[in-house]
Amino acid sequence: MSTSLAPYNMYEAQNAYQRLQATLSGDSVEAAIAEIKTFLKMFPDVALAHNDLGVLFSKAENSLLALAHYEKANRLQPNNPTIIKNIAEFYFVVLGWVDDAIDLLTGLLNTYPQDFEVLTALANISSKVGRPEEARIFYRRALQIDPDNQELRELLAHLEGPVSAAEYRSASTMPLTVSYDAAPVVEEDETAASLLKLIERNPQDAVAHNNLGIVRFRQGCLNEAAGHYQKAVDSDPTNPIYRKNLADLWYTHLGRTDDAIELYTSLLKEYPKDIEVLTALAIVSKANQLKEQARTFIQKVLELEPWNNEARDFLAAL
Repeated sequence: MSTSLAPYNMYEAQNAYQRLQATLSGDSVEAAIAEIKTFLKMFPDVALAHNDLGVLFSKAENSLLALAHYEKANRLQPNNPTIIKNIAEFYFVVLGWVDDAIDLLTGLLNTYPQDFEVLTALANISSKVGRPEEARIFYRRALQIDPDNQELRELLAHLEGPVSAAEYRSASTMPLTVSYDAAPVVEEDETAASLLKLIERNPQDAVAHNNLGIVRFRQGCLNEAAGHYQKAVDSDPTNPIYRKNLADLWYTHLGRTDDAIELYTSLLKEYPKDIEVLTALAIVSKANQLKEQARTFIQKVLELEPWNNEARDFLAAL
């Protein structure tokens, strides 16, 4: 039931909210709270106004009122990504409700899989609660969207060693589906030429070999791509990214199933909670009619990521 002073329609309310935003006090939290409260007396069902009050009450360290208005905003407009991001951050940072925050963000990620803010939020939460493998996955996906983001590269470097922007500009995070966004041929040729110069100066440059492998894959030169991935692995055998790239290419395009399995299993021994490796082994096992092995690997994925809908669908299909 509406508690407004007079009947109104939502078009009128949205116009009034836009005017409020243009005139809202920016210097005083208390003044802004008072203005939005007055607005809500006339238009009580504007979700973003309740969201704004949640933000302001959180700044004022009134957690109970902040929570009340965030929840109200979410009830009024449950699919609004801005509201969901804010309430998830509040759950995690202020209330320490880790699982609730993750549930909200992963639900949002299913709808907006390329949302940079959601990916980085999930990465940061995973890192802070001691889930480095999950953090690494989310950071890598975020770096695909913004490969030049130095802050993210530094955060990821703490988890798996130094990484370059080029490594994420093209590489796919999904195992066994090595797909890359199309890029102009001229740009690829220029990139390849630059990488070849780096390799001439230092034939053991693992990053350059890996990145050249990515370029050659995009150009359809699969054997040459595999050769550079192999050289990257030989130069830096401890880097799991290079080994995954090589194993993925072997399995998906070159028919070297046994070699790919050997590489995946060696990775699993070192990184037993690596979601990508576990998923890859599940896919390979299923393709080879080893359903029990596939079930074992994908169940491990779900133990690590209970919210992983793709893994849940995969298990249901076994």
